[in-house]
Amino acid sequence: MTVQTSYSIAHAAALAGMVMTLEAFNSVSKLNKGASVIPYGLGVVTDGDNGAKLPGAGALATQFNGVVMYEINRAQADGDVAGAVPNQDFTVVTHGEIWVTADLQVAKDDPVYFIVSDGTGTKQGLFSNVIGAAATLAVLIPGAKWTTSTTGATQLAKISLGIGG
Repeated sequence: MTVQTSYSIAHAAALAGMVMTLEAFNSVSKLNKGASVIPYGLGVVTDGDNGAKLPGAGALATQFNGVVMYEINRAQADGDVAGAVPNQDFTVVTHGEIWVTADLQVAKDDPVYFIVSDGTGTKQGLFSNVIGAAATLAVLIPGAKWTTSTTGATQLAKISLGIGG
């Protein structure tokens, strides 16, 4: 059994799926009915009455549920993908500010697009500031905007959601 012998005091400023501040935010519980972990910080769509899943081709903005919230109370083994475990409940933020990974460089106050893909990509659930095409096809999330900027692609940035409960 390995024993930790060193400790870092330089923690990351943010993690994907982390709620930004202690300002009011809304979250709901959903069930991951799929066979794969849904990573923290990705956007999810409706899966029946009580579930949520990563989007597939043809997903609509009206099916968008919110962003998978980073939860420190979930036990996960080293090397596992951190996120919503199959057949378990998880938390989805529907309103407020949350950290996500920007697929492209974004600017503060840009609109937020949710990547649904045409079924050929691997970026489903990521966020962008443009509609994209094919593997990065995205839909606009009404009432959402980027609240920070990035200097390049695949960097953490904050979005503000206003889609309610």
